[in-house]
This record gives sequence, structure tokens and C-alpha cells, in this order.
Amino acid sequence: MDELIKTFGVLPTALTAAAAIIVPFITFILGRINEDHKVKFEYRTFMVMDQITAKYHLKNAPFVKKGAKLLMPKSYEGLEKFIIGNRLDEDENFTDVSRFNYLQIKTIGKSIVTGGYIKIKLGNDGENIIESSIPFMLPEEEIYIPLDIRYSDVMNRAYGIKRIDVWYQLQTGQRMKYKSIRSFNQKDNETIIKDSHSVKKYHLFYWRIQNIRAKNMGWYYLNLNKGENNPSK
Repeated sequence: MDELIKTFGVLPTALTAAAAIIVPFITFILGRINEDHKVKFEYRTFMVMDQITAKYHLKNAPFVKKGAKLLMPKSYEGLEKFIIGNRLDEDENFTDVSRFNYLQIKTIGKSIVTGGYIKIKLGNDGENIIESSIPFMLPEEEIYIPLDIRYSDVMNRAYGIKRIDVWYQLQTGQRMKYKSIRSFNQKDNETIIKDSHSVKKYHLFYWRIQNIRAKNMGWYYLNLNKGENNPSK
């Protein structure tokens, strides 16, 4: 009987000792998971797109931030060679007119974008695809991508964007996707824009976290220093 009492007396003591080790460990793990979730949520960064009409290589554009990047996708190489080959880049009557179309890319959030890839589907006179890697982007940084492909496109008209897809990664390791689908409503003469952001879950699929439906509009970028306005559509 004494041996039995001793045995059952040892069990609670062992369980108490194990609990003293396991409970803090579980609490630590759960705390780390919660902290990791909070950091990822705090550093989640979103893409904002806008179509800009401006001068050649964004010459004297007051809305362009210092340090902004102008990307040159492969689809633009032929047009750039044509402009330089015909010395149009030296002609102020050509370069000083806001006739070029660009896609403006901004980031909103705390995280650095460590890598990305963009695919733009155009649809004015036929379907064209513009693809480009997106370089390292700091928070609140801007990137511009030329949308004109042929010389005949450079006519101060908005180039029809049908769809934009951007895949990018943040410094927290999160992988995100931005998608914008645009359709023209002839009846109301307006463009319907459906934007969404998604986060990749378990390295398997993208889970949508934000969805916006809007109508296209025109506005002016104010240049308060020079008293000039620059139209954007």
C-alpha cells in the first residue's frame, strides 16, 4: 500500500514539473505567432495605379517624385529606337508636348517591395501585352512604365488598359498580388475599374483581402510652386 501511495504521489509532481516546462513554451510559441501576424499586417503594402499623360521621358513633370524610376519594357524598345533614330528626342515640338502615356505605380505601406513582376494587357487597336520586372521599391516610391508601343500611338490619347496583374514580395516574406480589370461602358461612356489585392496563403493560393469597384475619372495634378496644372486621365 505504501508503494502504491508513493507511485500515485509521484504522478502529480511529474505532471506539475512537465506543465511548468510545456506551458511557458506553448505561450512563447503562440506569442511569436501572434507577433508575426501583427508585424505582417502592419507592414502589408498595397499598389496604386494611375494612367498619366505627360511629355517625353516625363520631362518637367511636376507630379513626379524625386528618385522616381522610368522603366523601359521590351515592348517600348522599338519606339525608343525610332524616336532617337529620327532625332525626335532633340525636337522640342515633339518632346515638349504631353502626348505620351505612362502607367504610374505607387506603393502605400511600410514595407519594402523586394521583387515584383507586372503584366499589362492593352486593347486599343488590337490586344498588346507589356511585361516587366519591378525593381526594388522603397515605401511611397513611384515607378513609371511607358504604354505607347508604336509611333502612331503617340497622339495624346489615353491608351486603353484592359487588365493589370502585379505579383510582388514584401520584406516580411509575404507574397501579394494586385489585379485590375477595366471595361468600357459605351452606354454611359465610362470605364469601370475593378481592383483587388490578395495575399498568398501557405504557398499555395492567393486569398483576396481587398476589393474595390470604381469608375474612371479625370483630374489635374496641381503644381502649386509654378502655378501650372497638368491633366491626367
